[in-house]
Amino acid sequence: MEKTNLLRYVDRHLPDFAAAGSPERLPQGNLNYVWRVPGEGGSIIVKHAPPYVASDPEVDLDPNRLLFELRSLQVLSPRGPLAEVSRPDVRPPEPLYADPHNHVLVMEDLGDVPPLGRWIQERSGEEMERVETAGRRLGAFIGRLHRITLGDDRLAEAFDNRAMQETRQAVQYEAATDLLRRGGVDDAEALGRRVQSLGKVLRRPGRCLTMGDLWPPSVLVTGDGLRVIDWELAHYGQPLQDLAHWDAHLWMLAHRGDAPTAEAAGVLRDAFWTAYRAAIGSAADRLWTDAMGERASIHFGAEILVRTVGRFQAGYLYDGLDPDDEPVQEAVATAAAAIRNPRSKLEIRRER
Repeated sequence: MEKTNLLRYVDRHLPDFAAAGSPERLPQGNLNYVWRVPGEGGSIIVKHAPPYVASDPEVDLDPNRLLFELRSLQVLSPRGPLAEVSRPDVRPPEPLYADPHNHVLVMEDLGDVPPLGRWIQERSGEEMERVETAGRRLGAFIGRLHRITLGDDRLAEAFDNRAMQETRQAVQYEAATDLLRRGGVDDAEALGRRVQSLGKVLRRPGRCLTMGDLWPPSVLVTGDGLRVIDWELAHYGQPLQDLAHWDAHLWMLAHRGDAPTAEAAGVLRDAFWTAYRAAIGSAADRLWTDAMGERASIHFGAEILVRTVGRFQAGYLYDGLDPDDEPVQEAVATAAAAIRNPRSKLEIRRER
Protein backbone atom coordinates (compact mmCIF):
# COMPACT_ATOMS: atom_id res chain seq x y z
CA MET A 1 0.00 0.00 0.00
CA GLU A 2 1.51 3.31 -1.12
CA LYS A 3 1.19 6.62 0.69
CA THR A 4 -0.72 8.12 -2.23
CA ASN A 5 -3.68 5.76 -1.88
CA LEU A 6 -3.53 5.12 1.87
CA LEU A 7 -5.78 8.07 2.71
CA ARG A 8 -8.31 6.95 0.11
CA TYR A 9 -8.27 3.47 1.61
CA VAL A 10 -8.81 4.79 5.15
CA ASP A 11 -11.60 7.09 4.01
CA ARG A 12 -13.37 4.22 2.23
CA HIS A 13 -13.03 1.58 4.96
CA LEU A 14 -13.15 3.66 8.15
CA PRO A 15 -15.98 6.17 7.58
CA ASP A 16 -16.00 7.22 11.25
CA PHE A 17 -12.35 8.26 11.10
CA ALA A 18 -11.51 11.73 9.79
CA ALA A 19 -7.90 12.03 8.65
CA ALA A 20 -6.20 15.27 9.67
CA GLY A 21 -2.88 15.11 7.89
CA SER A 22 -0.46 13.14 5.78
CA PRO A 23 0.35 9.52 6.76
CA GLU A 24 3.76 8.88 8.28
CA ARG A 25 5.69 5.70 7.45
CA LEU A 26 7.08 4.30 10.70
CA PRO A 27 10.65 2.99 10.67
CA GLN A 28 9.86 0.15 13.09
CA GLY A 29 8.27 -1.94 10.35
CA ASN A 30 10.42 -5.00 9.63
CA LEU A 31 8.03 -7.67 8.39
CA ASN A 32 5.32 -5.22 7.28
CA TYR A 33 4.66 -1.70 6.10
CA VAL A 34 3.43 0.36 9.04
CA TRP A 35 1.84 3.82 8.85
CA ARG A 36 0.59 6.35 11.37
CA VAL A 37 -2.41 8.29 10.10
CA PRO A 38 -3.30 11.44 12.08
CA GLY A 39 -6.98 12.03 12.76
CA GLU A 40 -9.19 14.70 14.27
CA GLY A 41 -9.89 12.53 17.31
CA GLY A 42 -6.46 10.92 17.45
CA SER A 43 -4.23 8.95 15.14
CA ILE A 44 -4.41 5.29 14.09
CA ILE A 45 -1.87 2.69 12.98
CA VAL A 46 -2.34 0.97 9.60
CA LYS A 47 -0.31 -2.17 8.94
CA HIS A 48 -0.05 -3.86 5.55
CA ALA A 49 1.53 -7.30 5.08
CA PRO A 50 3.11 -7.84 1.64
CA PRO A 51 3.89 -11.42 0.48
CA TYR A 52 7.51 -10.94 1.56
CA VAL A 53 9.54 -9.42 4.41
CA ALA A 54 9.11 -5.66 4.03
CA SER A 55 12.75 -4.97 4.98
CA ASP A 56 14.05 -7.83 2.80
CA PRO A 57 11.80 -8.42 -0.26
CA GLU A 58 13.89 -11.43 -1.33
CA VAL A 59 12.43 -13.42 1.58
CA ASP A 60 8.93 -14.68 0.78
CA LEU A 61 6.48 -14.48 3.69
CA ASP A 62 2.86 -15.54 3.98
CA PRO A 63 0.73 -12.34 3.97
CA ASN A 64 -1.90 -14.16 6.06
CA ARG A 65 0.39 -13.53 9.03
CA LEU A 66 -1.81 -10.55 9.88
CA LEU A 67 -4.69 -12.95 10.56
CA PHE A 68 -2.67 -14.43 13.40
CA GLU A 69 -1.88 -11.00 14.75
CA LEU A 70 -5.57 -10.08 14.58
CA ARG A 71 -6.56 -13.28 16.41
CA SER A 72 -3.95 -12.56 19.07
CA LEU A 73 -5.22 -9.03 19.67
CA GLN A 74 -8.81 -10.27 19.77
CA VAL A 75 -8.33 -13.15 22.22
CA LEU A 76 -6.17 -11.02 24.53
CA SER A 77 -8.52 -8.03 24.51
CA PRO A 78 -10.70 -7.22 27.56
CA ARG A 79 -13.61 -8.98 25.78
CA GLY A 80 -11.60 -11.96 24.57
CA PRO A 81 -11.33 -15.49 25.96
CA LEU A 82 -7.77 -14.81 27.17
CA ALA A 83 -8.57 -11.49 28.82
CA GLU A 84 -7.04 -12.70 32.11
CA VAL A 85 -3.59 -12.84 30.47
CA SER A 86 -3.50 -9.07 29.95
CA ARG A 87 -3.40 -6.31 32.53
CA PRO A 88 -3.85 -2.54 32.19
CA ASP A 89 -0.10 -2.16 32.65
CA VAL A 90 0.87 -4.82 30.07
CA ARG A 91 -1.27 -5.73 27.06
CA PRO A 92 -1.36 -5.75 23.26
CA PRO A 93 -2.90 -2.82 21.34
CA GLU A 94 -6.62 -2.79 20.56
CA PRO A 95 -7.61 -3.81 16.99
CA LEU A 96 -9.91 -1.34 15.20
CA TYR A 97 -10.45 -2.80 11.72
CA ALA A 98 -9.27 -5.79 9.69
CA ASP A 99 -9.23 -6.40 5.94
CA PRO A 100 -8.03 -10.00 5.45
CA HIS A 101 -8.47 -9.87 1.67
CA ASN A 102 -5.99 -6.99 1.31
CA HIS A 103 -3.89 -8.06 4.31
CA VAL A 104 -4.47 -4.85 6.25
CA LEU A 105 -4.88 -4.38 10.00
CA VAL A 106 -5.81 -1.11 11.70
CA MET A 107 -5.19 -0.67 15.43
CA GLU A 108 -4.94 1.91 18.15
CA ASP A 109 -1.94 4.23 18.05
CA LEU A 110 0.11 3.98 21.24
CA GLY A 111 1.88 7.24 20.49
CA ASP A 112 5.48 8.16 19.84
CA VAL A 113 6.86 6.00 22.62
CA PRO A 114 10.19 4.14 22.82
CA PRO A 115 10.67 0.41 22.30
CA LEU A 116 12.07 -1.36 25.33
CA GLY A 117 15.63 -1.63 24.02
CA ARG A 118 15.97 2.10 23.41
CA TRP A 119 14.23 2.84 26.70
CA ILE A 120 16.71 0.89 28.83
CA GLN A 121 19.61 2.48 26.95
CA GLU A 122 18.34 5.80 28.28
CA ARG A 123 18.02 4.65 31.90
CA SER A 124 20.53 5.91 34.47
CA GLY A 125 21.67 4.00 37.54
CA GLU A 126 18.99 5.71 39.61
CA GLU A 127 16.21 4.24 37.44
CA MET A 128 16.94 0.53 37.79
CA GLU A 129 13.75 0.14 39.83
CA ARG A 130 11.70 1.13 36.77
CA VAL A 131 13.65 -1.35 34.63
CA GLU A 132 12.98 -4.08 37.19
CA THR A 133 9.28 -3.25 37.18
CA ALA A 134 9.18 -3.53 33.38
CA GLY A 135 10.87 -6.93 33.55
CA ARG A 136 8.42 -8.19 36.17
CA ARG A 137 5.41 -7.04 34.18
CA LEU A 138 6.58 -8.65 30.96
CA GLY A 139 7.68 -11.89 32.61
CA ALA A 140 4.33 -12.26 34.37
CA PHE A 141 2.46 -11.54 31.11
CA ILE A 142 4.37 -14.18 29.13
CA GLY A 143 4.07 -16.63 32.02
CA ARG A 144 0.30 -16.20 32.14
CA LEU A 145 0.11 -16.56 28.34
CA HIS A 146 1.96 -19.87 28.44
CA ARG A 147 0.21 -21.29 31.52
CA ILE A 148 -3.37 -20.33 30.67
CA THR A 149 -3.14 -21.62 27.08
CA LEU A 150 -1.37 -24.87 27.97
CA GLY A 151 -3.01 -27.89 26.35
CA ASP A 152 -5.86 -25.95 24.70
CA ASP A 153 -6.89 -27.85 21.56
CA ARG A 154 -9.03 -25.01 20.20
CA LEU A 155 -6.16 -22.56 20.39
CA ALA A 156 -3.83 -25.15 18.87
CA GLU A 157 -6.08 -25.25 15.80
CA ALA A 158 -6.67 -21.49 15.60
CA PHE A 159 -2.97 -20.65 15.97
CA ASP A 160 -1.43 -23.29 13.73
CA ASN A 161 0.86 -20.69 12.16
CA ARG A 162 2.80 -23.25 10.16
CA ALA A 163 3.69 -20.98 7.26
CA MET A 164 5.66 -18.63 9.50
CA GLN A 165 7.40 -21.55 11.20
CA GLU A 166 8.42 -22.90 7.80
CA THR A 167 9.87 -19.52 6.82
CA ARG A 168 11.77 -19.48 10.09
CA GLN A 169 13.05 -22.97 9.32
CA ALA A 170 14.35 -21.86 5.92
CA VAL A 171 15.84 -18.49 6.88
CA GLN A 172 17.19 -19.29 10.33
CA TYR A 173 17.55 -22.99 11.14
CA GLU A 174 18.42 -24.42 7.71
CA ALA A 175 20.85 -21.55 7.12
CA ALA A 176 22.76 -22.15 10.37
CA THR A 177 25.62 -24.14 8.83
CA ASP A 178 26.37 -21.39 6.32
CA LEU A 179 26.10 -18.72 9.03
CA LEU A 180 28.52 -20.59 11.27
CA ARG A 181 30.96 -20.97 8.38
CA ARG A 182 30.64 -17.26 7.65
CA GLY A 183 31.59 -16.64 11.27
CA GLY A 184 34.63 -18.88 10.98
CA VAL A 185 33.42 -21.70 13.26
CA ASP A 186 35.42 -24.89 12.68
CA ASP A 187 32.66 -27.38 13.56
CA ALA A 188 30.02 -25.51 11.57
CA GLU A 189 28.54 -28.62 9.93
CA ALA A 190 27.98 -30.52 13.17
CA LEU A 191 26.51 -27.48 14.93
CA GLY A 192 24.38 -26.65 11.90
CA ARG A 193 22.80 -30.09 12.01
CA ARG A 194 21.76 -29.47 15.62
CA VAL A 195 20.08 -26.22 14.67
CA GLN A 196 18.32 -27.83 11.70
CA SER A 197 17.00 -30.58 13.99
CA LEU A 198 15.63 -27.93 16.34
CA GLY A 199 13.74 -26.32 13.46
CA LYS A 200 12.06 -29.63 12.68
CA VAL A 201 11.07 -30.11 16.33
CA LEU A 202 9.53 -26.64 16.46
CA ARG A 203 7.25 -27.46 13.53
CA ARG A 204 5.55 -30.23 15.52
CA PRO A 205 2.34 -29.68 17.53
CA GLY A 206 3.05 -27.39 20.45
CA ARG A 207 2.22 -26.98 24.13
CA CYS A 208 0.90 -23.44 24.48
CA LEU A 209 0.33 -20.16 22.67
CA THR A 210 3.58 -18.29 22.11
CA MET A 211 4.06 -14.65 21.20
CA GLY A 212 6.56 -15.76 18.56
CA ASP A 213 8.71 -12.64 18.25
CA LEU A 214 9.64 -11.66 21.80
CA TRP A 215 12.44 -9.13 21.46
CA PRO A 216 12.85 -5.52 22.72
CA PRO A 217 11.40 -3.80 19.60
CA SER A 218 8.12 -5.70 20.16
CA VAL A 219 7.65 -4.11 23.60
CA LEU A 220 6.74 -0.42 23.77
CA VAL A 221 7.07 1.59 26.97
CA THR A 222 4.12 3.96 27.43
CA GLY A 223 3.10 6.19 30.33
CA ASP A 224 0.54 3.52 31.29
CA GLY A 225 2.86 0.52 31.14
CA LEU A 226 4.04 -1.91 28.47
CA ARG A 227 2.35 -2.66 25.14
CA VAL A 228 3.33 -5.86 23.33
CA ILE A 229 3.07 -5.42 19.55
CA ASP A 230 3.78 -7.42 16.37
CA TRP A 231 2.03 -10.76 16.90
CA GLU A 232 2.37 -12.03 13.31
CA LEU A 233 4.54 -14.96 14.46
CA ALA A 234 2.12 -16.01 17.23
CA HIS A 235 1.97 -19.79 17.15
CA TYR A 236 0.73 -22.66 19.25
CA GLY A 237 4.22 -23.95 19.84
CA GLN A 238 6.96 -24.43 22.40
CA PRO A 239 7.58 -21.88 25.17
CA LEU A 240 11.32 -22.17 24.60
CA GLN A 241 10.94 -20.18 21.37
CA ASP A 242 9.74 -17.13 23.31
CA LEU A 243 12.13 -17.52 26.23
CA ALA A 244 15.34 -18.24 24.34
CA HIS A 245 14.50 -15.50 21.82
CA TRP A 246 14.16 -13.01 24.67
CA ASP A 247 17.41 -14.15 26.31
CA ALA A 248 19.34 -13.90 23.05
CA HIS A 249 18.27 -10.33 22.43
CA LEU A 250 19.03 -9.21 25.96
CA TRP A 251 22.48 -10.76 25.63
CA MET A 252 23.07 -8.87 22.37
CA LEU A 253 21.75 -5.63 23.85
CA ALA A 254 24.19 -5.96 26.76
CA HIS A 255 27.05 -6.99 24.48
CA ARG A 256 26.69 -3.97 22.20
CA GLY A 257 25.73 -1.47 24.89
CA ASP A 258 27.74 0.56 27.36
CA ALA A 259 28.09 -0.46 31.02
CA PRO A 260 24.77 1.12 32.17
CA THR A 261 22.92 -0.57 29.30
CA ALA A 262 24.47 -3.93 30.17
CA GLU A 263 23.46 -3.45 33.79
CA ALA A 264 19.90 -2.55 32.81
CA ALA A 265 19.66 -5.57 30.49
CA GLY A 266 20.74 -7.81 33.36
CA VAL A 267 18.21 -6.30 35.76
CA LEU A 268 15.47 -6.60 33.15
CA ARG A 269 16.34 -10.23 32.46
CA ASP A 270 16.49 -11.31 36.11
CA ALA A 271 13.17 -9.62 36.89
CA PHE A 272 11.57 -11.23 33.83
CA TRP A 273 12.64 -14.74 34.82
CA THR A 274 11.59 -14.33 38.45
CA ALA A 275 8.11 -13.16 37.44
CA TYR A 276 7.82 -15.80 34.70
CA ARG A 277 8.57 -18.66 37.10
CA ALA A 278 6.03 -17.31 39.58
CA ALA A 279 3.37 -16.92 36.86
CA ILE A 280 3.65 -20.48 35.49
CA GLY A 281 3.55 -21.93 39.01
CA SER A 282 2.63 -25.61 39.11
CA ALA A 283 2.57 -25.80 35.31
CA ALA A 284 6.38 -25.56 35.19
CA ASP A 285 6.88 -29.32 34.78
CA ARG A 286 4.54 -29.37 31.79
CA LEU A 287 5.93 -26.23 30.18
CA TRP A 288 9.61 -27.08 30.60
CA THR A 289 11.81 -30.18 30.57
CA ASP A 290 15.58 -30.65 30.45
CA ALA A 291 15.31 -31.49 26.75
CA MET A 292 13.43 -28.25 26.11
CA GLY A 293 16.08 -26.34 28.03
CA GLU A 294 18.77 -27.76 25.77
CA ARG A 295 16.73 -26.82 22.71
CA ALA A 296 16.31 -23.32 24.11
CA SER A 297 20.08 -23.03 24.31
CA ILE A 298 20.31 -23.98 20.63
CA HIS A 299 17.70 -21.40 19.64
CA PHE A 300 19.58 -18.82 21.72
CA GLY A 301 22.61 -19.43 19.50
CA ALA A 302 20.63 -19.57 16.27
CA GLU A 303 19.02 -16.18 16.96
CA ILE A 304 22.38 -14.54 17.63
CA LEU A 305 23.73 -15.96 14.37
CA VAL A 306 20.91 -14.65 12.18
CA ARG A 307 21.29 -11.17 13.76
CA THR A 308 25.07 -10.99 13.43
CA VAL A 309 26.03 -12.82 10.22
CA GLY A 310 22.58 -13.58 8.80
CA ARG A 311 19.79 -11.92 6.86
CA PHE A 312 18.58 -9.88 9.81
CA GLN A 313 21.83 -8.13 10.67
CA ALA A 314 20.82 -4.96 8.81
CA GLY A 315 19.21 -2.26 10.92
CA TYR A 316 20.07 -3.93 14.20
CA LEU A 317 22.84 -3.95 16.78
CA TYR A 318 25.56 -5.38 14.50
CA ASP A 319 24.56 -3.47 11.38
CA GLY A 320 27.48 -2.77 9.02
CA LEU A 321 30.00 -5.01 10.79
CA ASP A 322 31.95 -7.66 8.88
CA PRO A 323 32.18 -11.27 10.07
CA ASP A 324 35.82 -10.72 11.06
CA ASP A 325 35.07 -7.68 13.22
CA GLU A 326 35.67 -8.31 16.91
CA PRO A 327 32.09 -7.76 18.17
CA VAL A 328 30.73 -10.19 15.57
CA GLN A 329 33.39 -12.76 16.38
CA GLU A 330 32.55 -12.52 20.09
CA ALA A 331 28.84 -12.95 19.38
CA VAL A 332 29.40 -15.88 17.00
CA ALA A 333 31.62 -17.58 19.60
CA THR A 334 28.86 -17.22 22.20
CA ALA A 335 26.27 -18.58 19.75
CA ALA A 336 28.46 -21.55 18.79
CA ALA A 337 29.16 -22.38 22.45
CA ALA A 338 25.43 -22.38 23.23
CA ILE A 339 24.77 -24.80 20.36
CA ARG A 340 27.81 -26.96 21.06
CA ASN A 341 27.17 -27.37 24.81
CA PRO A 342 23.43 -26.73 25.33
CA ARG A 343 22.33 -26.33 28.93
CA SER A 344 19.14 -27.74 30.35
CA LYS A 345 18.44 -25.14 33.04
CA LEU A 346 15.31 -23.01 32.81
CA GLU A 347 17.42 -19.89 33.08
CA ILE A 348 20.00 -19.75 30.32
CA ARG A 349 22.87 -17.94 31.98
CA ARG A 350 25.85 -16.86 29.96
CA GLU A 351 28.91 -14.84 30.73
CA ARG A 352 29.67 -11.80 28.62
